[in-house]
Amino acid sequence: MITPSRADDMALATTIGNLPHPTRRRHNTGTIERFPNGTFRPRLPGAGKRLETCSTYDEARRLLDAAINAIAVGDVIDSRACTLRAWGRRWLDEREIAGYRSIGTDRSRWRTWIEEAPFADWPISAIRARDVRQWVKGIIRSEAHPGNGHKTARGKLSRNTAQNILNLLRCALEAAIEAELLTSNPARLVRLPKAAGVTHEPWTYLTPEEQRALLECDAIDIELRCLFAFAIGTGARQGELWNIRIRDVDLPRGMVTFRFGSAGKPRKNGKPLTVPLLPLARWALSKWLPLLASRRNPHGLLWPTIRGERRQKGKVPRGMRDAFERAGLAPENRHDGRAVRFHDLRHTCASSLVAGWWGEPWTLEQVGAQLGHMSRDATERYAHLCPRASSPAVPCARSLAARAALRACRVMGAIASGYSVSLR
Repeated sequence: MITPSRADDMALATTIGNLPHPTRRRHNTGTIERFPNGTFRPRLPGAGKRLETCSTYDEARRLLDAAINAIAVGDVIDSRACTLRAWGRRWLDEREIAGYRSIGTDRSRWRTWIEEAPFADWPISAIRARDVRQWVKGIIRSEAHPGNGHKTARGKLSRNTAQNILNLLRCALEAAIEAELLTSNPARLVRLPKAAGVTHEPWTYLTPEEQRALLECDAIDIELRCLFAFAIGTGARQGELWNIRIRDVDLPRGMVTFRFGSAGKPRKNGKPLTVPLLPLARWALSKWLPLLASRRNPHGLLWPTIRGERRQKGKVPRGMRDAFERAGLAPENRHDGRAVRFHDLRHTCASSLVAGWWGEPWTLEQVGAQLGHMSRDATERYAHLCPRASSPAVPCARSLAARAALRACRVMGAIASGYSVSLR
């Protein structure tokens, strides 16, 4: 009597026996190895370099034929003809060793999106621009994958994320050119499909009245108010705030230096940034440093958690949403009807400086230097708030708003001693 397992083995043997035998390939066209578990691994001719293991014989045959064809046309300089999946893993390892920022995010995007591409197991030399373009059209219509503590997907994949995924693939293929695995980058000229027009900016800012409501609200914990004031008063990114050390604050000179964008890694542009402490930041430090002195703080951070640890990357402070609601800044009560993200505090700093809400308006170049922008283009988003670009009636209104904001700052103690601003 034949047992079910034995029958299954016989059926598998019969199926494999009906397939072309691995040794029947033409001379010098490589071979395909069959493993006991039913998978197949192609080997290139000559030195017999192994390619990726495949689940079916046909898949292994196509992979081997594509690799041999790529070598024949001279696209692949390295005879190993590694696949995109294999190359990507090696390339990401090299980036991590080199200390690149956001390597965890890069690995997640590679695993979730690029390794799921139809050409992930092709030799990289077999990938063409039309293949990448078709894949991009697919991901731009895809649902966002859960992540960062979210249990369910959050709607369509954002255009910004899709662009980051395409850029990641483009960088990987550029590195393959440097490694002499490719002669051209099939993703270099691929672009996202043209987006529909938008009716509003993808960011928001706090007006002088909203700033005052937030920072004067006694229902909000003083630690949160100090953090918000320091973020607005420096324009720093969240990662820079979470990793700034107390010793990087020079109160006598009124300067602060941001050295890290994440734990032990440099800022976004790879360089430290030293900027002046604006009045709101000075006020925040005058209130916060005495409280911080009594806390456990083994890392010497300026904004540690309540347990003295480093705040997690990408995590907003606990209670931020409740704080804005207590200050009457729920989306339905705000000037533009939008919810405030933590990064919008950085936009608030830039908007206030350009519009002259805290005194004399700053130029776009001065604002770019305060925020650490690498080009003027990044600062141009605030140009519509510049009084010089508005009608004659607008500067008058903004001047009144600036006076109100400065009075609010004085009430909060934000104007540090020795700092004077002319009210005209």
